[in-house]
Amino acid sequence: MAGPNIDSLLQIVLPKRKANEKGSAYTNTFNPTSTQTALSAPTYRNHLTDIFSSRQSQDSRELMKDLFKFDSDVSATVHAYLTVANTTPRFYVYNQANELDLTGQQQLESLLGAFTRRNDYSTGFSFTDSLRQIAEELRYMVMLRGQLACELVFNKQLLPVEVRNVDPVTLEWFEASPGIYKPQQRPPGSNQPISLDIPNFFVKNYRQNPTEIYTESMFVSSINTVAARQQVINDLYRIMQKTGYPRIDVSVAEEVLRKNVPASMVNDERAVTTWVNARLQEIASQVSDLRPDAAFVHVDAVEASILNEGGPSKSMDVESIIKVLNAQNQASLKTVATLIGRGEAGVNTGTVEARIFSMSADALNGPIADLFSDMFTLAMRLLGYEGYVVCRFDKAEMRPESELEPQYSMRQARLQNDLSLGILTDDEYHMEMYARPRPATAPELSGTGFLTPGGQAGGNVDASKVSPNGDPLGRSLTSPDRKQANNPANKAAPKKTK
Repeated sequence: MAGPNIDSLLQIVLPKRKANEKGSAYTNTFNPTSTQTALSAPTYRNHLTDIFSSRQSQDSRELMKDLFKFDSDVSATVHAYLTVANTTPRFYVYNQANELDLTGQQQLESLLGAFTRRNDYSTGFSFTDSLRQIAEELRYMVMLRGQLACELVFNKQLLPVEVRNVDPVTLEWFEASPGIYKPQQRPPGSNQPISLDIPNFFVKNYRQNPTEIYTESMFVSSINTVAARQQVINDLYRIMQKTGYPRIDVSVAEEVLRKNVPASMVNDERAVTTWVNARLQEIASQVSDLRPDAAFVHVDAVEASILNEGGPSKSMDVESIIKVLNAQNQASLKTVATLIGRGEAGVNTGTVEARIFSMSADALNGPIADLFSDMFTLAMRLLGYEGYVVCRFDKAEMRPESELEPQYSMRQARLQNDLSLGILTDDEYHMEMYARPRPATAPELSGTGFLTPGGQAGGNVDASKVSPNGDPLGRSLTSPDRKQANNPANKAAPKKTK
């Protein structure tokens, strides 16, 4: 008995109903009952928030939203991730035979141009986000929520006009059958849920627990360490006010005071005590308001000195405590010490730590690339194209372009060799090298053997003579005493002949 036809299983089935031109999902700032009222502005008082106190009343999602803005370590980590992961997205269009399609690539470029450039200026002000800005907002959401939830909004011509970023906090999930989940949105301040069981709504997760459908921020483990660090800092402030700095010690001779008690109070011990205490309060108020540069003039009944004047900082050795808290904070934020100002003497620069951090920043682009691939595949298929789109981001690289030239030359030589042998097509070569299809004026070279055995095309290099130690970073990572063939530091100087 013949099995099912594989082509019928892979047949593309488009949505049966037209998408809502205004979109279905709500943003966090939208209120359908007051569209003519200005959005409420924040109070800008986050600098007064003490997380050790506020964490008792807020949940982890609201706490992370605040920490991203006003905590020094968390905000520095977010800034570093956004900076390192800010690489360019590349789009590749494949036909049903899984081959790069030049026609589809040109169609996608036109679609992206219409999507990211404003052409209708008759509607007044309008936000027109570039792909760079959209990707940056999605990276922020990946770190804040651990999940991406976006609706691709289409116009009447079935062209994408907006990537609507939906806060996953507002989503509710239903599981009608095992592994089949359906989302709905419950916007803030509204009791009317919105069904998001629509084909143009996409959700991608980032390293989440597979046994749960609701997600958490990748930095949620930093809440306890940040709170502990805040508690220690608050305690240190109080300690410094008490014992950290020298304080004036004023001694008053009680015998002298009693000799000056008014005659009407001499026989009343309670009245004498009250009078003595009043004089002590007068002296205390004068000393408390005394400026550091002001002279303290007193009679011989008062003796002034300074507490712990021999070494006020000896009782405050908290360096070891701070180091432990810093290490815990660094671990929970999944970053390296240099990026949050904790590196010492450059030992954290250009090491394995920096490499792991750049790989972690690359991982942020993974769910965004999957989201873009699914979104623009749907957009292309609604326009009649039967292939698919694949998005890839450039790898994060901490070295400047000038130091990467030897590696680029080696890559170019390898790709040109594959192009000469016919392993790569011309379009594949141009996409890999220049992230665009082959221009019409460029000759077709795939499989022509243009690299002759006796030489190489202009601009190529001999890969055997290129070393990763040929740049400043490579030399800094290699010990001068290490025996290595291509290490410039180990090349012996020519011997002088007499």
